[in-house]
Amino acid sequence: MSNTTAVPRTLPVFSLTGKTALVTGAARGLGREFLLALVASGARGICADLSLPSCNDSIAAIRTELLTNPTLSTTVPFAADGSDIPDMHGIAVDVTDEESVKACFKEAVEKFGSVDILVTAAGICQNIPAEEYSYADWKKVMSVNLDGTFLCAREAGRYMIAAAKAKVAADPVQPTPETGTAPLVVPKTTGSIIMISSMSARIVNRPQPQCAYNASKAGVSHLCKSLASEWAQYGIRVNALCPGYQMTELLKGVMEREGPELANGWMAGTPMGRLGVPRELRGAVVFLGGEASSFMTGQEMVVDGGYEVW
Repeated sequence: MSNTTAVPRTLPVFSLTGKTALVTGAARGLGREFLLALVASGARGICADLSLPSCNDSIAAIRTELLTNPTLSTTVPFAADGSDIPDMHGIAVDVTDEESVKACFKEAVEKFGSVDILVTAAGICQNIPAEEYSYADWKKVMSVNLDGTFLCAREAGRYMIAAAKAKVAADPVQPTPETGTAPLVVPKTTGSIIMISSMSARIVNRPQPQCAYNASKAGVSHLCKSLASEWAQYGIRVNALCPGYQMTELLKGVMEREGPELANGWMAGTPMGRLGVPRELRGAVVFLGGEASSFMTGQEMVVDGGYEVW
């Protein structure tokens, strides 16, 4: 006899319990969505953004949603008082400032002992024709989107590499299929870095001009591949998530200024005939963050409603 009240079931590899996830740009927008998804899946969360009060507001909003949205209660509902929601901590960081990034990761590790998952969601976009683009504006976009991603990934990589070396030192004999000393097992990931790129890394958006953003995201996607190649030896996986048009508050503002024709054109160019909703990216970031994607690195996961296929 079926039990209609049974809790949902899923594979254990989608659980992030015991891990710490640091998300930049998590005070709002997609960054907040990513942090919410990771915490809902069991990870402790670091909300990193420019303003500490904004980080704390975001954490409060995430806690409220976890307690009031039944679709986020995972397989077992959270306690009514929120006592079993994984810990979250806010850190003010400027991803374009090397010392600020170093201080952020130092505080995160001191707070929770490790950073196991990094999501680089801090980013900006400007719609300016190339011939009118000032060099200062170009550098600003590159500084946040590309340089900021590198600085955060490099710092996370340093901590993750140190953790990998410590693990090997504690257990120097790692059984392999060749030795025959133990059955072949899937090694655990030392760390997962998820760079938030964009479908703009792979296509040219139209009709809006945004050459700096497109170039910066193409750089992020190739940085992902480069670091994946270098750090796979340490058990660190690096992948890029490439969203298509998402109905964020930022995009709503653009549509209000430019009129509905802009979004109508985007939807007409999307096989699914609509824009994405930010919550539709939650599953992707949880998949990339944990052991469900343990043999995946250096890849771009495109979530765009099919925009690229046309």
